[in-house]
Amino acid sequence: MDIVVVGADHTTAPIALRERLSCSARQVPQVLSAARQISQESVLLSSCNRIELYAVCEDKKQGIADVLRVLSESREVAGEELLDHCYTFTGQEAVTHLFSVACGLRSLVPGEPQIQGQVVDALEIAQGAGLSGPILSALFRAAVTTGKRARNETGISRNAASLSHVAVQLARHLFPRLEEAAVLLVGSGQMSELAARNLYDNGAHILTIVNRTYEHATELVKAIGAKHRTFAELLPALVDADVVISSTKAPHALINLDMMQQVMDRRAGRPLLLVDIALPRDVEPGVADLPGVHLYNIDDLRSEVDRGIHLRWQEAEHVRAIIVHEAEFFERWLSSLSVVGTISDMRKQVELLRQQELARTLRQLSASLSEREVAAMQELTHRLVNKVLHTPTLRLKDAAAGGQGHVYAEAMRYLFALEDYNETNHARNTSQQARHDTDPVDHREDTSAVAGR
Repeated sequence: MDIVVVGADHTTAPIALRERLSCSARQVPQVLSAARQISQESVLLSSCNRIELYAVCEDKKQGIADVLRVLSESREVAGEELLDHCYTFTGQEAVTHLFSVACGLRSLVPGEPQIQGQVVDALEIAQGAGLSGPILSALFRAAVTTGKRARNETGISRNAASLSHVAVQLARHLFPRLEEAAVLLVGSGQMSELAARNLYDNGAHILTIVNRTYEHATELVKAIGAKHRTFAELLPALVDADVVISSTKAPHALINLDMMQQVMDRRAGRPLLLVDIALPRDVEPGVADLPGVHLYNIDDLRSEVDRGIHLRWQEAEHVRAIIVHEAEFFERWLSSLSVVGTISDMRKQVELLRQQELARTLRQLSASLSEREVAAMQELTHRLVNKVLHTPTLRLKDAAAGGQGHVYAEAMRYLFALEDYNETNHARNTSQQARHDTDPVDHREDTSAVAGR
């Protein structure tokens, strides 16, 4: 069995093609249902910048061709066009790719956090539709773990790498107790809305919106509990504010030097942060010369964004080291699946022998043993079996991880006569045990011995 992925993202496909390939949450199960015809398991990861179909297939080459066809037909995109703009990975490369995606190394902004939730959502949709099996479920869970490690152990997400993040950092620098800062949003454009939502998510809950019509601000007012004021109230709104984010489509500056002189006279020395992300600018440049005013325009913010992205990319090598470690761990688990059947059969056979010998001994000593002593003998034999099988189990898994699992599995089956056990002894021993009128015996298995992690 091999893991296969076919995908397209912002690095390989133009936006027009990505729009046609993208899937809503409702459409994802349809694509996965089509993939069921060519694979045992499938998960579809779809976002604004990427679409990737993961599948577990018996043959790598045929698997790639089949997944390409499913993606092409389900999204009504010509196969040749998709092939020109997609990438394909199999096996360990597919694992490493998903882990890189989850860490944000394949995103427009390195380390961005949204992709982590999108990986989780992709798995949940596939599982909800009954289309993700044990391998892809384990793979996507491992990807989420890798992404969390990257963000917790490196600086891949720590430096501001978007205008809204920079606005938050500036506000937090000037007002460490951000929850007490009053935020004023001038205009309800997309950029200022993003910055306002980011400030809100970081604790700034005293928000006011000033724009021409209340209807344009309705959604944001409801979403973050903001107050609304008209443009006629802009001057008093500036007096009350601590942080101002301005993004209108006005052809000239709305906040000029004369207005700001009046504002600062009424503020009694309180500092004011002005973040002007409009083009043309909403705030006259000369305002920056007023005492207590901290003015940043879109170029100032972009320089901080570029600096943040540069610092994030400096963490990439540390992230890749985490990816390599987690990918190797997953590959060891995946390789161990090839010997799980042998381990399970070995444990079942030894467990059956344990039960038979314990039952024979208990029949001989039942009159002289208390219930507590019987329970102690059962626990003793159970622990003994686990200890005896522990090292062979680990070494068999290690051999599988090194590509020699089939050799040692065959040897194990020969040494323990597992084929004979499967075909003959199990039926005979079961019938023999059924004829013995003995107390129930503990049938627990040490599942940790065959678990992947």
